[in-house]
Formats: sequence, C-alpha cells, structure tokens
Amino acid sequence: MASKKRKAIIIVAVVALVLAGIVGYRIYSNMQTGKERAARVSQGQAVAVEVAAVTRRDITPVLTFSSNLEPVWNADISSKVDGRIDKLTVDEGDSVSAGMTIAVLDMGELSAQVIQAEGSLLQAKANLEQAELDFRRMETLAKQGAVSTQTLDSARTKRDLAGGQVRAAEGAMALYDSKLTGATVTAPRGGVVVKRFLQPGFYTKAGSSIVTVADISTLLAKATVGEAEITQLKQGASVKVKVDALGNQEFTGSITRVSPVAAMPSRTFIAEVSIPNQQNILKAGMFAKVEVPGQIHAQAIAVPETALVMKEDIKTIYVVTADNKVEQRTLTLGYVGGGWAEVVDGVKEGEKIVIAGQNKLRDGSTVRLGAPGEAGK
Repeated sequence: MASKKRKAIIIVAVVALVLAGIVGYRIYSNMQTGKERAARVSQGQAVAVEVAAVTRRDITPVLTFSSNLEPVWNADISSKVDGRIDKLTVDEGDSVSAGMTIAVLDMGELSAQVIQAEGSLLQAKANLEQAELDFRRMETLAKQGAVSTQTLDSARTKRDLAGGQVRAAEGAMALYDSKLTGATVTAPRGGVVVKRFLQPGFYTKAGSSIVTVADISTLLAKATVGEAEITQLKQGASVKVKVDALGNQEFTGSITRVSPVAAMPSRTFIAEVSIPNQQNILKAGMFAKVEVPGQIHAQAIAVPETALVMKEDIKTIYVVTADNKVEQRTLTLGYVGGGWAEVVDGVKEGEKIVIAGQNKLRDGSTVRLGAPGEAGK
C-alpha cells in the first residue's frame, strides 16, 4: 500500500512539473516576442498608418431620449345607467367613429319608467289647469266681494303648488329620458377598440368600463428631459424617432408640448413628441428613441471618432510630428456622435493625426503613410 501511495505522489509531482514547464515556456515566449517588437520599434521600424489633417466643421449635437409610444387619446367607455347589455356591436381591434353605437342596454324597464313619468306629467298639467281656472274664478268673485281674501289666497296657493308639481314631473320626465338615451352607449371620438371588458348579457353598472377606445392615428412619445437640456428643445421642432421593434426604422415627429414646470425633486421636464401614424405601422406600447437636434456648434475643431484611442479610460489621439513620429495626446472632448468628436483641447487645426493603424502604435513610434488597407502593418 505504501509503495502505491509513493507512486501516485511521484506521478502527481511529475505532472505538476510538466505543467509548470509549459506555463513557464509560454510566459518566456510572450516576453521574448514583446522584447522583439519593442526592439523593432526602438530600431525605428516604421508602422504604416493612415493620417488626416485636423479640420473645423459644424457640429450638431443630437440629444437622445427613450420613451414608450402612447395613443394621442384613449378613454374607457361606459354607460350612464345600470343595466344588462343587450347588444355589443364592437370587438377588440375594430375601428369606431365619433357617435357610433358601441353597446345597447336592455331598455324594457326604462321604457316603462318613461311611460309612467309621462302619465305623471300629464296629470300634473291637468291639476295645474284646474287650479288656474279655480284661481281666476275666485279672483273674479273677490272683486265682487262674494268671497273672502283668505279664499282667494288659498286658490292662489293651490295654483302655485300645482305649478310646482308640473315642474317636478317635467324634471322626472327629463331624467328618465336621459337614462333612456344613456342606455345607448356611443363613442365620443373616433379610434380603435383596444380592450373589451364585458360580453353581451353581462350586467353593467353606471361608470363601469365596457370597452377602451384609443386614437392611434397619432402617437405620443413622452421624453424625460433634464434642466440642462430643456433650453435646446423648441416647440414645433422636427425630430427623428427610431423604433427598435421595426428594425430601427426611422419616423419623423414634432415637439408639440414641453412642460412649463419641472418635476421635483428630480428637476426634469416632460417633452411630448407627436408622430403621425396614418398607416398604422407604429403600435402603442412600442419602445422608441427620440433624437432631437441641439444647437449647432459652428466651425468647431473636430476629429473622426475612429482616430480616438482609449488609454486607461481616457480618450487620446496620435499626432504625427515633423520627424514622422507620433505623440500620444490626451483630449478634452465636447459632443461625440455621428462619426465625429468635437475637440475642446488637445489638438490644433491643421495638425496631422492617425486615423487608422493605431493598434500597433505607442508614444514615440515611427510611422509612414501606408497604402489603402495597409494601415497597422
């Protein structure tokens, strides 16, 4: 048993030594390769690069905001009265126009109540007519001294009470007429039925949603904007809207409203962008990116984004000196986007910079102008 354990220990030791040798060889090989590369650079071997002169150009910053698309208008449609749904004329996805009938409630009980109210009104009018005749008769007799003033006052009071009963009956009649009209549920505005809550035969309460209708002929993108950016947004300005779900397809919208007061404590504003949707390509709820052009930075010093090199999270650039060597400089940048970077400090107009082949360079490397496609070799 002891001999087997010793053999196992020896085998493990041999394997460990072999692995350590392989790792050591790889490290040594990489170090030698690095030394050879450094030696070639130090010997002045020129690296082929592409260069361009630093120029001035107009930079248009683009502010990008994320938002969900919303209908320009939507509402839950309900009845004004309680009742059982007799007919429901629409389903989800159906288009409706303003005034179109959406549902009809069972009107049997309401119709009976209307007839009863009509009868009460006719009776009240008859009572008023009789009271008016009695008052006129008493008024004539009072002038002749045939009846007392008290009798005349009593007739006047009865007439006035009868008039009040007529007014009450008219109010009841108008109420039941309104309820009867409310039993027919109509669309207040054109749109599309996006949700149906009830089926025919269901009992609905006044104010309970039957369907939801939304106008999606125009969609809204509501962007949250910081106070530092709000001054660059102008009502009526044209903007671009890109929708990820449609392959980043681009649409044109306009800023229709900017909230006049900031939301606290974040100090942000809401900008509403309207996007026409006559062809119904866009759907409410889609995620969209709104791109708003900012104020133009006229004739700013700019370099191609491809020329930028990251050095410990700092953006730098290689500038070609008179002796065909490169100097790596740290840049202070403004707006970066659209393939260009605005330079606040770090390079001057007319200086030559490396725009391709930077992967083989370091500060002080010798470079030469390479043919197209040769940069970095």
